Amino acid sequence: MGMSFDPYLAFGWSVLAGFIMSMGAGGGGILAGIGHISVLGIGDPNMIKVVNQILEFTSRIISVPLYHRQKRLVWPLAISYGIGAPVGAVVGSWFSKAYLSDMSVYRPVFGVMVALVAARVLYEGWAKSAGRNQRLQKARETSRRAQQDYKTQGAGNGNPAQAQAEPRMVRFGWSNIKVRFAGEEFDFNPLASAAGGFVIAFVGSTMGVGGGFLVTPFMASVLLFPMFLVIGTSLVALMVPLMASVATYLLLQVHVDWLLVLVEVPGILVGSFIGPVLNRHMNDKALRTFVAVMLLAIGMYYFF
Repeated sequence: MGMSFDPYLAFGWSVLAGFIMSMGAGGGGILAGIGHISVLGIGDPNMIKVVNQILEFTSRIISVPLYHRQKRLVWPLAISYGIGAPVGAVVGSWFSKAYLSDMSVYRPVFGVMVALVAARVLYEGWAKSAGRNQRLQKARETSRRAQQDYKTQGAGNGNPAQAQAEPRMVRFGWSNIKVRFAGEEFDFNPLASAAGGFVIAFVGSTMGVGGGFLVTPFMASVLLFPMFLVIGTSLVALMVPLMASVATYLLLQVHVDWLLVLVEVPGILVGSFIGPVLNRHMNDKALRTFVAVMLLAIGMYYFF
């Protein structure tokens, strides 16, 4: 049976999408969706949603262990987020299957979402008002120091400076959890984290993307954690809702081209391995700006 898509193009685009997914720039799943819609010309929105999320989950199989080895995961935050996220993923998948199964409806809605995500990323990177928020300023300064220490000293392997910088929970409560990292303390409400997980997973599964474009700013700008920790934590936090969403779509008997998945998964694995390795050497602001500008243009094109 012949392929209905170009396998080389599918593989190459998946490498790029996997790279962005694992970098935590907030656009990898969206980039995969753009590839399926405009590069490969897939016309079934429901299949696009499922394949996007399969690829997102695959990326995390590679990237999450790498970030764990770099001691950049806040497990209490990821677990509390994961309490509400699977429910949101199931509800969002059902809603999307019922109301966004036509490409003429899905494409402009997807375009609006892409444009809003791009605008949000640009705002996060360039807003002058961020400096007036002392907690946000503390998180960004801690992240900058941790990034610099990682570059100069490395991670793990018995390094005492890195071991001291590892995030550790120092207080647990139903309304407040406190984590110590790099000499600073950061706290959050686990109930708010779970509620955020529900909402973000609902939006992500409705559009058929992971939701990293929302969970990253949620953890960094709402819960006020250092971006150095947010990138890896957001990746692991999305694994359970991704599985829940894909399972729901399959139970709703959505058709999936498994040959396409077979071609794209190796590309995602390659890109996802490169991302965490290069992350500590790249300018995060420049990367996020580039991705945001690209997504903004594509989102406006889809809408109009």
